[in-house]
Amino acid sequence: MDIFHIDRTYRNIRRYRQIVAVFIKYGFGGLLEQLNLDYYLALGKSLITFQRIKREELIRYSKAERMRLALEELGPTFIKLGQLLSTRPDLIPGDILTELRKLQDKVPGFSYAAAKEQIESSLEISMSDAFAEFSREPVAAASISQVHRARLHDGREVAVKVQRPDIEEEISTDIDIMFTLAELATKHISEMEPYQPLLLVREFAKNIRLELDFYVEGRNIDRFAHNFALDKTVHIPEVHWNRSSRRVLTMEWIDGIKIDELQSRPGAEFDPEVLASRGADLILRQILEFGLFHGDPHPGNLFVLHNNIIAPIDFGLVGRLDDEMAAALLELVLAVLKKDVQALTRVLFKIGVIDDETVDMRELHSDLFDLMDRYAGVSLKDIHLKSLSRDFIRVINYHHIRFLPDFMLLIRVLITVEATARKLDPGFDFFSHSAPLVEKLARKRFSSEYLQKQVKAQLQEIASLVEIIPGTTRDILKKLSRGHLKFEFEHLGLERFSRNLDRIANRISFTMVISAIIIASSMIMSADNGFKVFGYPLLGIIGYVVAGGLGTWLAVAILRSGKM
Repeated sequence: MDIFHIDRTYRNIRRYRQIVAVFIKYGFGGLLEQLNLDYYLALGKSLITFQRIKREELIRYSKAERMRLALEELGPTFIKLGQLLSTRPDLIPGDILTELRKLQDKVPGFSYAAAKEQIESSLEISMSDAFAEFSREPVAAASISQVHRARLHDGREVAVKVQRPDIEEEISTDIDIMFTLAELATKHISEMEPYQPLLLVREFAKNIRLELDFYVEGRNIDRFAHNFALDKTVHIPEVHWNRSSRRVLTMEWIDGIKIDELQSRPGAEFDPEVLASRGADLILRQILEFGLFHGDPHPGNLFVLHNNIIAPIDFGLVGRLDDEMAAALLELVLAVLKKDVQALTRVLFKIGVIDDETVDMRELHSDLFDLMDRYAGVSLKDIHLKSLSRDFIRVINYHHIRFLPDFMLLIRVLITVEATARKLDPGFDFFSHSAPLVEKLARKRFSSEYLQKQVKAQLQEIASLVEIIPGTTRDILKKLSRGHLKFEFEHLGLERFSRNLDRIANRISFTMVISAIIIASSMIMSADNGFKVFGYPLLGIIGYVVAGGLGTWLAVAILRSGKM
């Protein structure tokens, strides 16, 4: 094992101890027992130093609140994980979901000296050459980065986003641990299987590593700028690539008012109704027209400029929809607007993972009909997307239907935008407002030109298939004639059975060894030969002591595993 691997393993163990300590502190020791974590780390609880919250103080908090507090104390990676889970109402119970949405990654900023060193090492130029002016204090600080206001040598105001020193190493360590915890949860807690913890951690690891690469965020900004280049109601900040790198992102300074601060500035000349309408159009076009949408359009990330122009910021988290998913989403919206249950069921097959063996299609259809019937006769302006999505998610959860992460992120984005629009304009009708744009895009999506494009693509797929069929068939027949055709089978769950069988065999063998020691010691005792202590043969006494110690260790190991 090389020295770097040893060092990383040591860091992981230290971090494991911190994680275990925090979870015990907030009353989740039972969960750690289920994970059998101390067995795998060879760390007893006696080695873990922590400050347990007093019982009377602990019971003041709900389980969901304690979960949020634990994630906040564990730091940036776990906060980000909680924020990702807050976008999954199809997986997370409602009370925990509410608490996870309160997670904040606002932390104290790091020093100007650290920011200067990061900028100079990353851009490979001195601070004075990079910027004419640079504020020593950050204007905003988060768990991954902080933002400074600066001025270029040509006089333009810019915002400089600087990554925290050593944050990549910290996140990498936490992700390694998360994978281990997910594996243990899958192995030891059968109730976790429907939640697919390994897939969740894998999705989280992919997203946070993209967020750590500021080149990715810069390219996202450029794509949004291209998509809305002709829209005069939207302003996307310009990226200054000659002052940007993987750890530093320099972009245009947006001199506007946050959309949630408009009410505190009564003198500002803005039209709330116009802003509500333009904000809804902004996100609907991102989703339905471009298939690339801002993943966190909360009011703090939306600025307002003069003439009611909206300027979104912070493009670190974006969602993507491919053509197939975008078309399915369009069908879903149309089905909801028309209250067409048959169409809604068809769309679920396209965008959800449905197991025909476990889902009762008749019952699913009936539940969807009841859902639509609940809103029959209700004016669109009286239907809130939040309540409709909550009822819809309750149905798909009951039938064990799972959606792609980007689709669940999309639902949260739409709910956030509707809430912001209604705050600006209490009479805003999201569904009626979106109907003309949806119908316009539907006509475009199902136009003869689009259908011809789809048919052409399908014909190309068929041509490719026809091209490979003769060669593949020839290879199969050749192997069959020579007796070389082989089939591979994978027995799911056999690996776990094999591990359990090995554990049983080891315990039986260990028990037999202990029994043999006891029998041998008894025979020595009865022989009454050799050196004696207190009138008994010493070798026999040693045998009994060893057998007793080994038996006690085996009993403790069985009790700790929780499997008698």
